[in-house]
Amino acid sequence: MVNRFAHVYKRAKRLGKSGENDADLMKRAQSIYRDEHKRVSFTQEDVWAILKFHPKWDAPEQVDLTGDVPRATQEDLFGHDARPRPAGKPRPAKKSKSDATASTGGSSASTQFGKLMEQELRLKREAAERAFEAQAEKDRTLMRLEELRFLATSTKDLDDDDAYWIKKQKQLIKNKMRNDLGDEDDEDE
Repeated sequence: MVNRFAHVYKRAKRLGKSGENDADLMKRAQSIYRDEHKRVSFTQEDVWAILKFHPKWDAPEQVDLTGDVPRATQEDLFGHDARPRPAGKPRPAKKSKSDATASTGGSSASTQFGKLMEQELRLKREAAERAFEAQAEKDRTLMRLEELRFLATSTKDLDDDDAYWIKKQKQLIKNKMRNDLGDEDDEDE
């Protein structure tokens, strides 16, 4: 899905007007994508916001390989392939000094992308932890309120057996609250 949107985004960028901002470009790309994909909207804007600066998506236009390209090798067209080769396969020729300095830009971009992704994941994890703690505190508060409401329950209209169990539960709640208050007093000191 992101791959398809990348092509649409590049097309929208070519169709753009000078002085147009990113928001206008994104709206045009969304519109083109929706028209080409049966009115289905592209929903991964947050992913695209991160990936659009990665070298894979920010590369120049695709090379047309349908025509005859004289004396062009795969490396001329696509650059050096840094993937490790399986055993038994021939290895590509070693890089010259100029190739080695040119390829560090990709490695640096890859490292930068990795750091950005790591930072993004760390921020999301911290936000999730804060949200979890907030929800846990909310649950504890609601439980305290329910317990206080239960303590206000009258037993005068109940039969003796039901009143006994209500009083027993009230006593358990009071003991729990005393313990909780005792723990809070210890923290204050």
